[in-house]
Amino acid sequence: MKAKKNEKIQDLIIDKYYGERKNEALEKSDCDNALLEKKLKLLKNKLEPMNKLPLVEIDIQKIIENAIEAKTKKQEKVNFILFFLLSFFVFFIYILLININGFEFFIKLQVLIGTFIPWLLIPVSLIFSKGKV
Repeated sequence: MKAKKNEKIQDLIIDKYYGERKNEALEKSDCDNALLEKKLKLLKNKLEPMNKLPLVEIDIQKIIENAIEAKTKKQEKVNFILFFLLSFFVFFIYILLININGFEFFIKLQVLIGTFIPWLLIPVSLIFSKGKV
């Protein structure tokens, strides 16, 4: 009950500060006028400097664009790191295969990959792009 009365007092003070309530409405309320006047003076002291400051213009569209740009840059960095790690892994596998089976095996593997990968990637890319060219 006391919390609701405090909220009511705060609402009355704010309404009085901005001129939304008249003195008659305050007199009809069951609040102490001396207390209201004291709190109103405190509120005026706190809000005076804020009312004198110039209005701050905020460009929300620019903020959203900057956030999207930052997110895109972060995603690009992650993609670059993943590409670098995957490339290093493939290179390491090639070196390992050359050491285990010899250079001749590596050349045969490259010929097979160079021949069959295009035959596999073209249909797969068409399936995932759903026929869009």
